[in-house]
Amino acid sequence: MASRGRKSRSLEAFSGASEVSNSEDLLIEILLRLPGKSILRFKSVSKRWYSIISTPRFILTHAKRNPNPQLGFMLHTRLKIRSPGGIFFPLAGYQYSQHPNFLEIPELQVHHVCKGLMCFSKPHVNDPQISFYYVCNHSSGQMKWLRILGSPSRETVKAFNVAFDPLRSRHYRLVFVSELSVLDDYRLIKIDIYSSETKSWRPSRKGIYILRYDIGFHIAVYLKDAIYWYNQKSPSLAYFDFNDDSVESLPMPEVTQTMTYYYFGESGGHLHLVGTWRPWSTLFTVFEMQEDRSGWFVKYDGDFDALATAFPKMVTNKTNRLCVFSVVSLSSGEKERELIIVLLIPQGVIWYNVGDRTWKKLFNIMSLSKIKLQQMTFEAHQYIETLASIV
Repeated sequence: MASRGRKSRSLEAFSGASEVSNSEDLLIEILLRLPGKSILRFKSVSKRWYSIISTPRFILTHAKRNPNPQLGFMLHTRLKIRSPGGIFFPLAGYQYSQHPNFLEIPELQVHHVCKGLMCFSKPHVNDPQISFYYVCNHSSGQMKWLRILGSPSRETVKAFNVAFDPLRSRHYRLVFVSELSVLDDYRLIKIDIYSSETKSWRPSRKGIYILRYDIGFHIAVYLKDAIYWYNQKSPSLAYFDFNDDSVESLPMPEVTQTMTYYYFGESGGHLHLVGTWRPWSTLFTVFEMQEDRSGWFVKYDGDFDALATAFPKMVTNKTNRLCVFSVVSLSSGEKERELIIVLLIPQGVIWYNVGDRTWKKLFNIMSLSKIKLQQMTFEAHQYIETLASIV
């Protein structure tokens, strides 16, 4: 009887698998419910599966069903990762046996990450004066070589950014910014744009740009057909608009006191700046940019004093930096006007709810000392899975 029961269950399983195999609609529905990394592996099951998963409609539908597939963050300093100096930490129970493979590339320089696509460069194995520039899908490991530049070169690379929104298109664009020369307080800039749709580069329609020297390209954010650049040294803001290839300056928030800004990013379709009123105090303000780019308004005023009490290593005896932390990300909570901030502090990575001032530790970083955190300014990149192909 037991043998007959096992045989019956085996037949039922075979029948179910056969039904899925014979019904493309059912197969697509099942695949759409899987995480991106699993789907990318299933491309190798058969030519039929590869064809289904690679269609623009499937890629767009999967992105819309998984609008925020964020699995973790990678942190680095001064836009450079020297293996194994990169720090990767997972979120929401994401499991990994080792750091993502791309973090292990020696002398890797990360230029920008956007919605699962990453721009990076690395020196030639036999000649460090030559650099190769790539774009890659860091979930699948698929990458594409784009340019080779020698160093020192006639041109200085100031930015290498990717513009990608999987909810709008499976295609991406790249922006390559080169500094030709510096004249007094101005830079001469050349911009080239790559389209994965046409598989080609084109020079900017505006030709050579003459920009103020204080316009920098330290942190890049893509939002709604524009790349936004934040210069940490000035500080100053500017943007490149894909619609007309224009480069324009943006105003900084109007404040009555000296403010230190330590975060620039996008969340919920809006640009945000976060700063403290005194050098690195526990008081902070979150600014949001107006829709017409005309200025900023205060979205939240808050205080990290509860965190400083719970984690006393955040507090220092230095007058120029009273509190040690680095903001990793900003996001909306489940409730209306609820704000969630992820911070890096000496004791690890902290999830903090601004509204009710609750917190929880997400990840321990044993190798990061308080002194090391004080000396470094971290840039955080979201680790997101995408089905986009690099072409």
